[in-house]
Amino acid sequence: MKEWGSGIHKSYRRGNTVYLTMYYTQKSPDTLVPLGFGLSLWTFSAPGEKQLRGITATWWNPVRHRWEKTSYTESNGFLGFDLPSNSTVKLASGKVGHLYVRVTFGKTAYTGQWHFEPMVSAYSLLTRKGAYDDNFLADNRSQYTSTLRP
Repeated sequence: MKEWGSGIHKSYRRGNTVYLTMYYTQKSPDTLVPLGFGLSLWTFSAPGEKQLRGITATWWNPVRHRWEKTSYTESNGFLGFDLPSNSTVKLASGKVGHLYVRVTFGKTAYTGQWHFEPMVSAYSLLTRKGAYDDNFLADNRSQYTSTLRP
């Protein structure tokens, strides 16, 4: 599986918003059924487990057709976006899927270099006959760097 993004500028100021499109594709013989997405977001400027201080994020839920807050966050800088259990999102082999995410750097966000890594965080695979396949896909994730200024 390949995961990448677009919309990340080289620099931002506090108060700015990143309008990120996260893309994903896979070339297995199976159909990918994403269950959740994630954005790993971190800076070495932040002490320990305070990566997300001053950060807010929303995502466009493709099932509910609305902007929503993150499903969960982790103090190490992970933003999680979970699809509802009744999701019908599927991705055939060779096709490209996407997810829209907005990340705003507030007044208390740490300045310095920030790293972005978009990903499909949870998924299942369906065979051509619709049966679940318990295999997994190797990841090829892109990482992006931007500078946050005061």
